[in-house]
Amino acid sequence: MARKFFLPNLPLVGEEGTWESITGTIRERIMPQIELLGDSLFQANLRPLPVDASVVPIVSENWSRPRRDGTPQFVYLVTGHGLMLVEGKLLALTSGQGFYLPKGTLYAPYMMLGKQILPCDWLWFKIHPFGVVVLRSRLTPKAHYQSAHFIVAERRLADLFGEWERERGNSIPDKRLTKGLLLAFFGLLVRSSPFPPTENNWHNQELPLPLQNALTALHRAYNKPITLSQLAAHCGVTPAYLCRLFRRHLGVTPWRYLERLRLQVAHYLLQETGLSVADVAFLAGFNDLRNFQRLFQRAYGKTPSAIRRHKKARSAPVLRVWG
Repeated sequence: MARKFFLPNLPLVGEEGTWESITGTIRERIMPQIELLGDSLFQANLRPLPVDASVVPIVSENWSRPRRDGTPQFVYLVTGHGLMLVEGKLLALTSGQGFYLPKGTLYAPYMMLGKQILPCDWLWFKIHPFGVVVLRSRLTPKAHYQSAHFIVAERRLADLFGEWERERGNSIPDKRLTKGLLLAFFGLLVRSSPFPPTENNWHNQELPLPLQNALTALHRAYNKPITLSQLAAHCGVTPAYLCRLFRRHLGVTPWRYLERLRLQVAHYLLQETGLSVADVAFLAGFNDLRNFQRLFQRAYGKTPSAIRRHKKARSAPVLRVWG
């Protein structure tokens, strides 16, 4: 039996994966469309599932399996043709269309008809009690790419979304009100600052360009798996030379720098959100919970649970960020 082929999941480290690019798309495309269409921008008809439709195989069987998220979310197709599985039916979107997935919706974000994988570029907005997690993802016939998860801890975003969802659920919703609430939601989002920042102050320092490029790539994909060879190739140098640059100018290896960055993200999440320790570890880029707890206690002198006990945060649903 032939071994099943899975597309790799790679970090989206180009300019299109930056917070500035994402907020630019919101300002220039999503908000004008909401002004014109209201919340019908995030409504689309579902079709019967064709017999030759299947989930695009990415990473593994488990990773590609349809799931139900514990968070509601908006999705928006930036470019391409997007095919999704939604509650056993096919959602087909073209560039400039969106959809709203209520909490608990069974979905798979990428479908293909026969063996054809259609290129597409998406924005995901996952709403939590603490704010919003924003993600950009891109599918090609050869690979799947994801930006960093941009964490916007602003509870007013959750409040605006809650008001929109309540009004939308009325028997006769006020379309002017739902449109205004969505405009306020996305308007506040583009004026908020995510954590961690996509850029730091190294561009104002006298650091070698390959090192600056490496730091930019790590901050743009801090929670994605990336090898030293991939990072060095992105910077146009050898792995050995890149390691020497890190040690000479920063006093650490690339992976030690990345570990510290992930721990900073985890510490922030534990203080600012109600996510569980396991969800914090996953969102910060740690795949091994026990290893995360060990590294965190070594860095901060307290366990993640101890930090959580000192923070009276709102409870949050189980986080299941795709990928």
